[in-house]
Amino acid sequence: MKALGYIAYEGASKIDGRPIVVIVNKLQGSANAKTGADLVQTFIIRADVAPTDALKTGDDVSICGQCAHRPLLAKSNGAAPCYVNVGRSVRSVYEAYKRGRYTKATPAQLRRILAGRKIRLGTYGDPAAAPVAMWQEITADAAGVVGYSHQWQAVHFDHAAWAPLVMASADTIDEAAQANLYGMRVFRVSVGVDRQPGEATCPASAEGGRRATCDTCMLCGGTSKAARDIVIADHAVGHKSRVIMLQAAV
Repeated sequence: MKALGYIAYEGASKIDGRPIVVIVNKLQGSANAKTGADLVQTFIIRADVAPTDALKTGDDVSICGQCAHRPLLAKSNGAAPCYVNVGRSVRSVYEAYKRGRYTKATPAQLRRILAGRKIRLGTYGDPAAAPVAMWQEITADAAGVVGYSHQWQAVHFDHAAWAPLVMASADTIDEAAQANLYGMRVFRVSVGVDRQPGEATCPASAEGGRRATCDTCMLCGGTSKAARDIVIADHAVGHKSRVIMLQAAV
């Protein structure tokens, strides 16, 4: 059978030491209407636990850390739940991995395979769960990257190494300002319309008029792009109630 993609990393999570795997797939394109057809996708998942089970048990901490949008945490803190449909795309990636449908490749091999391609770091999972050196190697000759990390607040996060690869995911204006102080560009989810100076509305969003897809925009490439920070309106499940709560608090 033809391989569906490649295993870029199998080993300990940089978040909690548990076993994870990084899968590179969709090399022939994606059907995602927002991201566009030309982005190679990458999935960071637990290697030993089905992703749907990991959501229920909290084992997804290995690949998402203390992100406020992890389903278990979002239930208690009122944050927007993660938008990824784990029961479909992520589960299918995990099941294909277990069936041996992905080929192991070294970072040097993947650097050649991905040369000239546009790559999404962390279609699911936080890129920082895997070694930054691996990402640096496999994307060295890429046409561009987009990616996001909530791990930028972690004590041992290497801001200088990660800044050119990913955006710092922020949920408040204060978090965005802190990430900027660390030398990172920011992707901020806004509850309500509160675009700040130095921010640009995501052009792939509804409020941005869907003028572009991620693969034609590529502004979320960290400091590899000389551009403003990006802001997008909360559009996850329950966003209307969060806007109402914000308005009531003002």
